[in-house]
Formats: sequence, C-alpha cells, structure tokens
Amino acid sequence: MRWEQKEIDCLKKMYHTKIPLKDISRKLKRSTKAIKHKAARLRLSRPNTPVNKPKNKNHRNEYDKRYYEENKKKIYENKKKRVRQYKIELLKMLGGKCKICGYNKCLAAFDFHHKDGVKEGNINRLLKNVSKKKLLKEAKKCILLCSNCHRELHHNIGGIV
Repeated sequence: MRWEQKEIDCLKKMYHTKIPLKDISRKLKRSTKAIKHKAARLRLSRPNTPVNKPKNKNHRNEYDKRYYEENKKKIYENKKKRVRQYKIELLKMLGGKCKICGYNKCLAAFDFHHKDGVKEGNINRLLKNVSKKKLLKEAKKCILLCSNCHRELHHNIGGIV
C-alpha cells in the first residue's frame, strides 16, 4: 500500500512531536513499524522521551509505601529470619560458646563484648540495620559471652562469686 502525499505531510508534522507512535499509527491507519520505516526513509527524527515517564516525581516513594503496607507482615518475617541467620553466622564465627564459662545452649543468651572498647555500634542493633559486610567488620572486634558473664565483666565482678 503506497503512501499518499497527504499522509506523508501528516507524518512529517506529527513525528517530531511527543505524540506517541500508537496515536500516530491510529490516525494514519498504519502499523507503528510502517511508520518507523517511512520516517527512517524520510530521515525524520523523534525527541528522545522516556517510554513510561511518571507524571508524579514522587511516584517511587508512593509505590514503596503502598508495597510496604500491603506486605508488612511478610517483610517483617523475612527481616526476622535474616537477623536470626546473621546472628547464627556470627556465633559460629566467634566460636559458638561463651569465652569465660563455655555456655552454648540458647541463641538469645549471647552478647557480643567489644574487647578494646572501640566500637562503632551495638551488634544487636547493627544486626537489624546495616549491611553484612559492616556487621562482620564490627563482630571481629568482639568476643562472645553469655549474658551473665557479660554483666559480671561490666560490673568488675569477674571471677568473684
């Protein structure tokens, strides 16, 4: 099917604008492929516009909020699982038992004691909020103690019973 001069003139007017190709193809009753081909033959160019440019600048924030509200429970469960896995990995890395008394029963009973007092943050807080790389870096400065030995150590009781 040949192009009429009227169609070519219409294409030349519309192709330079930001009108979507689908709209141009509907008006000219041609496929988008045919329109692109004819435009290439006529050496026409289009403005480079994003295909799905959002109308609202904060669309990503709104989408993230909506996603969080719809999946709050699932996100919370995944975070709990991830924190537990990280803690198990840290416990294995630090020996898996208290350095003073050898306790190794309950995962929740362990504390991370900073040897030199130089610390960037509390490991239990870091477990939830930072990358694994930062967490491992901070954990290397610690020794593993059960909560009883940790409290005694901080209150200078040490070996006194």
